[in-house]
Amino acid sequence: MMILKRKFLVFILSVCVYTINAQDPHFSQFFASPLTLNPANTGNFTGRFRAVANYRNQWPTFADAYSTTTVSADGPILRRLIPTNDKLSVGLMMLSDKSGNGILKENFIALSLSYAKQLDKKGRHTIITGFQGIFSTMSFDETKADFEDELTESGFTLRSSEYFLTKKLGKSSADMSAGLLYRGSTTDKNLFYIGTSVYHILKPKVGFIDKNYFIQPRINLQAGSYFPIGYFTTLHSSIQFQHQSSYNEIILGSAISYFYSTHPTNYYEFYAGLWLRNKDAIIPYVGIEWNNFRAGFSYDVNYSKTKPLSRLYQSSEFSLLYIIRGEEDVNGAQCAKF
Repeated sequence: MMILKRKFLVFILSVCVYTINAQDPHFSQFFASPLTLNPANTGNFTGRFRAVANYRNQWPTFADAYSTTTVSADGPILRRLIPTNDKLSVGLMMLSDKSGNGILKENFIALSLSYAKQLDKKGRHTIITGFQGIFSTMSFDETKADFEDELTESGFTLRSSEYFLTKKLGKSSADMSAGLLYRGSTTDKNLFYIGTSVYHILKPKVGFIDKNYFIQPRINLQAGSYFPIGYFTTLHSSIQFQHQSSYNEIILGSAISYFYSTHPTNYYEFYAGLWLRNKDAIIPYVGIEWNNFRAGFSYDVNYSKTKPLSRLYQSSEFSLLYIIRGEEDVNGAQCAKF
């Protein structure tokens, strides 16, 4: 009985902390979720079309605490009408975030637009601006919730006295985000980028009952690079800083890739790396790229002494990327992968 009460109390407290901070869904593999990182990443790849899927499962053994899924598609448009060295791109993203085994659900659909302006004739310096319009819905399913007055020695067996006008509370809102990205290189074999993005520009109201509850803007700064360290190996590095309300987060790390090819159109690239989230977790990462696909897996290993719950219930992420390339992309400007 005491163990059950403690687990229930810990879960309530963890949900309260998450709610008070009002943090957005986020990924440890931020580099593998381009349209949640920066709207300017729309079309920021070498190819005609890109599709991305991400899945994060946080504390799965603890009442399936948090799970986030996103899928997106983007690519350049109106190529014949845009100057040869520039690029206009559109993207569509859908994200679903569930808390407490689906008690609280948030669904997002976002449409993004970006324009990449090449700054030199060789295509080694480019600046990209991007905008994103977002429509979201949030719902609370009372039928899946357990309240304190339901708790007995046998579990949550009583009927709760909590009263709701409906079994499912709902809320919808519109929002906007914007971003700016610079991409540069000094040779054909290296690349670096730096960008910034701002989310929740419209400060949407999300409270079910309290109409004055709204989401604070989130500021994201990101940077990365890659350069060869051997004939078949490349070092990829990236860093992200996020600020939202009183919450700050820094993730930084690197991965080394090994390239293997049996044919110009049939190749494999293997990745192994490690990222660090400040004062919270180390994040080992492994990935493989073959032809038009890249898949990655990461696992958060918590080291924080102030968060005992997260040390017991870790988080894992999967990412899958698919790019369609054309013949004109073989010698085109390359883009960062991390």
